[in-house]
Amino acid sequence: MKIPLKIRAALYKGPGHPLEISEISSPTPGEGEVLVKVAATGICHSDLHILDGEIIPPPEGFILGHEISGWLVEFGPRCENPHGLSPGDPVVVSWIIPCGKCYWCVRGQENYCPYAAARMPGLVGLNGGHAEYMAVPETAVYPIPKGLDIHSAAVISCAYGTAYRALKEAGVGPGTGLVIVGVGGVGLAAVELANALGARPIVAVDMRKTALEKAKEFGATHVIDTTDGDPISAIRDALPQGADVVYETKPNPDLKIALESVRRGGTIIVTGLGTSTVEIPASHLVMNGIKIVGSLGYRPRVDIPELLSLAAAGKINPQRLISHIYKPEEINTAYEGLRQGRHTRALVIWNTTP
Repeated sequence: MKIPLKIRAALYKGPGHPLEISEISSPTPGEGEVLVKVAATGICHSDLHILDGEIIPPPEGFILGHEISGWLVEFGPRCENPHGLSPGDPVVVSWIIPCGKCYWCVRGQENYCPYAAARMPGLVGLNGGHAEYMAVPETAVYPIPKGLDIHSAAVISCAYGTAYRALKEAGVGPGTGLVIVGVGGVGLAAVELANALGARPIVAVDMRKTALEKAKEFGATHVIDTTDGDPISAIRDALPQGADVVYETKPNPDLKIALESVRRGGTIIVTGLGTSTVEIPASHLVMNGIKIVGSLGYRPRVDIPELLSLAAAGKINPQRLISHIYKPEEINTAYEGLRQGRHTRALVIWNTTP
């Protein structure tokens, strides 16, 4: 592959400002890094939190984009190539890059690795995938099985990864009665994954009729429109004892539906990164034995290979999660579409061939 001297990238210009498509120097992989030719990047709510100034902003000129797929181009010095990759191989890029050695990593909690927290491509420390090429640690790339669409595989690294880890943390398995509050990109991925894990019933809750129709397609056994009657009563019709697990996928959850629909001894799991606060009487948690669990991202070395295997086996289909495709110069339109709730998941296509 011929590597250009200059590439296009979408540069962060500060909170409240649109991204700027600029020409920059092509990155060079350093020690232990690889160069990736970016195929696609997903448009995620976490990026919106940064663009809207809701979380600590990166420096001006930073490159966002943490849902990434592409082709491996070359290895930097001193790479060990743990996956046996070759130039031209399709890969998914993880935004969580654990050290593998710290207190959390050795206990199977590498998504909370403090070293990883300082080098998250597209979020913190390392430039992300909203560019034609990117350099990342080789431990961040995972081979995409033959037959999978490389562009839609980008959403494995966030939408599906986030949902999968949350469901696993909550112990979702065969026969789990599950309520999913909010069926945007992560919520729909959760519906599909819950099906693959054997959960029943799977109740999708949202105020958008189009989202609920999608949830049916993805395998929800019941859908509940919060604008049409009492959602708690409808949930109790499907789950008279209450839900074993309620998954709140919304960026700023209020937990109202979750607290009223979870069963005694049940679990509420939350993955939103918004800034909302929630007041809950301690007595309600104690008297009902309710567990509220936060879940960040995923365990990349475990979850990404498992998700890619599920996709290769046809148990999940990331391609049908994609509702909109954009060109790089349309990236701000893509984020506005997400802000207005028009997407299930959108992709920006940076390259179409290796």
